Amino acid sequence: MFPQLANPTSAFVIAVLIAIAAQMLAARMRVPAILLWLIAGMALGPFGLHLLHVESIRPALHPLVELGLAIILFEGGLSLNLKALRENGWIIGRLVLFGPAVTMAFAGGTAYYLAGMDLGLALLFGALVSVGGPTVILPIVRQLRLSRDVSHILTGEAMLIDVFGAILSIVMLQFVLSADAMPPQDIAMNILFKAAIGTAVGLIGTHLLVWLLRSTWLQETESRSILTLAWAWGLFLLADQVSAQAGLLAMLVAGSYLQKFDLPDIQRLRHFKGSLSMLLISVLFVLLAADLDLSVVRRYLWEGIIIFLILLVAARPLTTLLSCIGCRIKRNEMFFIAGMAPRGVVAAAITSLFAIVLHDQGFKGGDMLLALVYIIIIASILFYSLIAAPLKKALGIAGSDERSVLIVGGGQMGSEVGRVLGEDREVRFLDLNAEVIASLQRSGFEAIRGNALDPIYLEIVHAEEIGSILVMTGSSDHNLHIARLASEYFHIPNIYVALQEGDEVKHAQLIHQLQAKRLFGKPYTYTYWTDQAYRRRLVHESRVIEQESPLVGCRLGQVRIAHGVQPIAIIRHDRTEIPHDDFILQAGDEIKVLTRPDRLKPGQKLFLPPIVSRNPVTAET
Repeated sequence: MFPQLANPTSAFVIAVLIAIAAQMLAARMRVPAILLWLIAGMALGPFGLHLLHVESIRPALHPLVELGLAIILFEGGLSLNLKALRENGWIIGRLVLFGPAVTMAFAGGTAYYLAGMDLGLALLFGALVSVGGPTVILPIVRQLRLSRDVSHILTGEAMLIDVFGAILSIVMLQFVLSADAMPPQDIAMNILFKAAIGTAVGLIGTHLLVWLLRSTWLQETESRSILTLAWAWGLFLLADQVSAQAGLLAMLVAGSYLQKFDLPDIQRLRHFKGSLSMLLISVLFVLLAADLDLSVVRRYLWEGIIIFLILLVAARPLTTLLSCIGCRIKRNEMFFIAGMAPRGVVAAAITSLFAIVLHDQGFKGGDMLLALVYIIIIASILFYSLIAAPLKKALGIAGSDERSVLIVGGGQMGSEVGRVLGEDREVRFLDLNAEVIASLQRSGFEAIRGNALDPIYLEIVHAEEIGSILVMTGSSDHNLHIARLASEYFHIPNIYVALQEGDEVKHAQLIHQLQAKRLFGKPYTYTYWTDQAYRRRLVHESRVIEQESPLVGCRLGQVRIAHGVQPIAIIRHDRTEIPHDDFILQAGDEIKVLTRPDRLKPGQKLFLPPIVSRNPVTAET
C-alpha cells in the first residue's frame, strides 16, 4: 500500500508527523504518549496499513537508535533532580542494585522454562526487561501529583536503572555471543570496567566542555547549543570505542555533572536538549514499533503476559521490600512503589538494537526476544497507567505539598512577595530577570531563570510538585496562558493570576474556566510596583482586622484598598495565606502589605469596606 512513499525521506517525515499527532492526542487524553506512539507505529507500519515504509529506513535505524539513546540519556542527566537524588539516594541506589538482579532471576527463569529460550538468551531477556521507563513514569507522576519522596524515588530509579540495565544488557549480549560461557567474576569485572570508563569519560569530557562554553570563543546561544550536542555525541562515541555501551553511562554522568557548573545559559541548553530529546524519543518509538512483526508478537502473546504477571506480583514487590528495609518510608508509600514499574522507550530501543546484532551474527531467537520485550512494555504501560490513580486512592498516598508555592514573574516585586510567603512555605521562583534570580539563589531559594510561556521551564522547576502558583508577569494575556499550562499540563490545584487594570472583565470567563483566582484582590500595575520595589521605595506594613471591624466577612475583592497599598499576604492562625478576590476576611487576620508612605496621607485608612454595606460604620482597620 502506498508504494510511492517507499523511500527513506518519506518514511522519516511520516514518522515525525505520526509522532507529533500522537503526542498531541496523548496530551488531550491524558495517557502516556508512548502508548499512542506504539499503537500508531504498529498500525501504520509494514504489518498494518503499510503507510510507514520502515524497511526503507532500516539500514539507518541502528545508528539512529544509538545517537537517539545518547541524547535521551544526556538530557535525562541534565534534568535529573540531584537534590532529590541525595535525599532519597539510599532507596534509589538499592532499587537500581537489586532491581536488575531480581528481575533477571524471575524473568530469565520464566523465559527459560516457559518459553523455551536458551539460557544465555533468557538472561539477556531478563536484563532487558529490567530497564525502566522514565517516559512513562514522568507523565504518571505529573498527573497524580504524588508526594515529593515517592515522585523523586520513582523518577530517580527510572532514570538511573535505564543506564545500569543497559550496561547489564550489553554484558549479557556478549555472554550470548561468546563461544565460551563467561564466568561470574568476568561478568562482574566487565560491568565495573564499563562503569569506570563511562564515569571517567563523562566527568573529564564535561570539564572540557565547560571550559569551552566559558571561553570567549563562543558567545552565540545557537553555537553553544550545537557545540554541546556535538560534544555529547563525541563523548558517547569515545566511551563506546573503549568499551561497548559505556557511552550510555557517560551520557548520564555528563548531563548530571554539567548541572553543577554555574553556566549562564544552562536553562537554554536544557530547553534545546529537551526539545531534541522529545523529538528523538517520539520518532524512534514510532519507527521501532512499525518494525515489529505482529505475527511473532501474537505467537508469544500468552508467554509474555505470564512473564509480566510474575514480574508484577513477585519480582517488583521483592525488589521494593529489599530496597526499603531500614529506610524511613511509610508502608503505604512502599506498597505504591512496589506497584509501579513500567518499561519504556530505552528498553524498546536497546532490544531492537540487540535483535539486529543477533540476526547479523546468525543467532536464532532474536524475534522471540523482541516480541516478549514489547509485550511486557505494552502490558506494563497499559496496566500501570490504568492502576496508578486507583492505587494511590486505595493506599491513601498523600499528594504534593499543597502549601508549596511557585512564583512566576514579578521581578523584584515577585521576590518581595515570595520572601513573605516563604516564612512558613516552600517557595520557588521562575523569572526572566537574571539579577533577581541571582539574588534569590544567594538567599537560599530555588530560583530558575527562564520563560514560563515555554513548558520546559515549568518542568525544570518541577511544577508538578507545587500546590499553588502565583503568575504575576507584566501581561495579563501571558499570565492566563501560563495559568492554562499550569492547570492542564501540571495539574496545579491552586492558581492565582495577577491582572492589569481594566482586564478583570475581559478575562473573567477564562479565569472561571481555569478555576483560577485574581491575585491580590485588586488590579496589579506591574510596571509601577516592580519599579518601586527595584528602587527600594516600598515599606512593609501590616494591619490586623479587629473583632468589631466592618471588614469582617467581606471579600477582599470588594474591599476598597488605598492607592499605593499592595496586599501581599494574610496571616491567619499563624499561617500565611495568599490574598485573592474571594478571600473572606475574619477577625484576627493580619494583612501584610507593601506601601509607598509618601503617597499616603497622615492617618489615612489602608482598607475600607465596600460602599454598599449593611454596617453603618465606615472606619477601618
